[in-house]
Amino acid sequence: MLLEVSINGHPTQLVGQFTKRGETLMSTASELRSLGIKIQGKDDDLIAVSGFTKSVQLDKATLKIDMEVPMNFLNTTDIKTPATSADKVPLAEARSGALINYDLLATDTGGVRTYGGYLDTRYFSGSSVLSTTGIGYLGGSPATSARLDTTYTYSNPNELLRYRAGDFITSSLSWSRSVRFGGFQFGSDFTLRPDLVKSPTPNLGGEVVVPSTVDLFVNGVRQLSQAVQPGPFEIRQAPIASGAGQISVAVTDELGRQTYRTVPFYSSDKLLAENLSSYTLESGWVRRNYGASSANYGELATAGTGRLGYSKMLTLETHGEAMRGMQMGGVGSVFNLDNWAVLTAAISASKSDNGNGQQYSVGVERSSSFLSTSLTRTQATTNYRDIGAMEGSPVSRATTVGTLGINLGSYGSMSLAYTAAKSTLLVSTTGNVSIADSQSLTISYFKSLTRNANMFVTGYRDFRSGGYGATIGLILPLGNNDVAGISFTNNNGQRTITAQTSRPSISPGDVGWQVQDTEGSYTQRYGELDYKGNNGRASYTVAQTGSTTSQRAGVRGSIALLDGSAFMSNWIDDSFAVVNTEGIKDVGIYTENRFAGKTNSDGQLLLTDLRAYDVNKVSVDVLDLPLTQQLDVNEQYVKPRDRAGTVINFKAKKTSDASLILKLSNGDYVPLGSRVKIRENGQQAPVGYDGATYLSELGTSNTLDVTMPSGATCTAQLSPVANADGGMSSNLLECH
Repeated sequence: MLLEVSINGHPTQLVGQFTKRGETLMSTASELRSLGIKIQGKDDDLIAVSGFTKSVQLDKATLKIDMEVPMNFLNTTDIKTPATSADKVPLAEARSGALINYDLLATDTGGVRTYGGYLDTRYFSGSSVLSTTGIGYLGGSPATSARLDTTYTYSNPNELLRYRAGDFITSSLSWSRSVRFGGFQFGSDFTLRPDLVKSPTPNLGGEVVVPSTVDLFVNGVRQLSQAVQPGPFEIRQAPIASGAGQISVAVTDELGRQTYRTVPFYSSDKLLAENLSSYTLESGWVRRNYGASSANYGELATAGTGRLGYSKMLTLETHGEAMRGMQMGGVGSVFNLDNWAVLTAAISASKSDNGNGQQYSVGVERSSSFLSTSLTRTQATTNYRDIGAMEGSPVSRATTVGTLGINLGSYGSMSLAYTAAKSTLLVSTTGNVSIADSQSLTISYFKSLTRNANMFVTGYRDFRSGGYGATIGLILPLGNNDVAGISFTNNNGQRTITAQTSRPSISPGDVGWQVQDTEGSYTQRYGELDYKGNNGRASYTVAQTGSTTSQRAGVRGSIALLDGSAFMSNWIDDSFAVVNTEGIKDVGIYTENRFAGKTNSDGQLLLTDLRAYDVNKVSVDVLDLPLTQQLDVNEQYVKPRDRAGTVINFKAKKTSDASLILKLSNGDYVPLGSRVKIRENGQQAPVGYDGATYLSELGTSNTLDVTMPSGATCTAQLSPVANADGGMSSNLLECH
């Protein structure tokens, strides 16, 4: 039997196939699953309806069935969030190309001229990137240059893994330190999935017995709304903010009745979602004299880091390091204190030629809309060592860091930061240790005086050296982009007053500038012009300090090789793309609905600043297209690889259209309401007043069949002649 199915009194708008054997009504497992019922078994297994229903009403006359199904047998409706829907967009097609970022400066200070530059070059192919960076100076004594980093990187977003060979910075935790290696590294990298919610989220689900609408509110702001059918539902990867807050789920049924459920949460990047883990393993030679030497590598060392979301409330951590004469390892934990704050604790130990040592770390932090505070204490024994310490950068003996931030509403906001440290300066061959103490407090206050004016106050005190400083200032926005400000500073008794005004260069074609004047205990004057074009950025600066005047000119941009063309553009940090409109020039291109530029004479435009592994919307201004051209789509969604380029093709075709005036053989217009059909391709169009109609996608010869409101028919032949621009001429046709 083919029956129209209702579940729990609500039509599913589906028809199911059922079999009746005696008094037993049955259906296959696959058929029941298609109706939204959770059933175990193979697709072709026959399942008795009585096995998962409380009651069944079968109406053979109308071929309808209503089954009362418990909630635990109904499929769960997954409510999609932006994070869960991002994986629908596939990764961009693998491309090969090259990129050179450059930043060049020429400086004249007191008649001494120097020239410097920074280069970042890349070759990419698919998910592989080979890059190298370097700096150089001319005009000094002597001229110098240095290679910074050369690295081959392979990324696997499906497995959230990244592999590196060459120069890199080792992984670390809040209680360990990073160093530069030359060697090999592989491990987890969550930046390959920006849409992934890595922190624990509350269980947000429920059940509805009638069709309803589910709304999600985070800290009082609605984030999504979706209709759900009867049965259980669940919101996965809810978009929640960092810190403490509340998340609410509102369910509104067909009659407008609404129920609320509010759940407190605490989100922190220090916590991992339950069963989510990450790790990094690395081995190489410690990099020395970075920035001064191109290839100064020291001892061979190995390090590893791991994290595991043991539960929604607890994340476990581990880290280890080893090199000749030293081994270090430790464990740590991050604990959610009842959705109020986060507690961290770690202990590590080392064994080296200097003896055994230990380090202890404990901290607590809370962040909310009103109050944010943190306190961390780290203490190490004299003989505690890590890779950095073995390379000449000793571990601090004791460090205390505390912060406090208060949102005072209409009265402004205030923040404080306290730091106290005891640092080992020297360990002599006899074991003598020199300790340097530091202790400082920084305080700041910010308040909006009016809609356009803001005041700030900052101050610091170094309790060990006796140093102090304070600044009070006023910021005044002028128009849309211009900003002016004035501030008074007392720095260890040196009193100055500074006035400045500026305009940033944001979009191509903008001219920015900045002027600053400092008077008082010392004099500094500064002026800068900055131009941002489509092909790069140029700046010129004049500065005066006391009686010394200096000038600086610079250019900054990139050269990209992709899609068989070379492009000059502004600096490209991450992903980019070439938009190709198949030779149509001067077409406006938008990224995330923001104007990005117009295609060149080859119908191409280079887009910079795309978000790697995230969904980027790229659209075309169809009003810029010639009347004789149309695109297959007007917008595309692209997910590019990091530090690489891709190509976005908008396929174009010429339109073959014609405006027609149809007349009968007696000279009368074909009547209003008639229909025209092209016999060769089936296209249809209505006839308007005075026999007017419009047809597109015409062939070289077209047979037009016209059906009039009376039912009478006639036929006309159309052989359009192309205009100079490729379009078709208007035609006056006689229908016989």
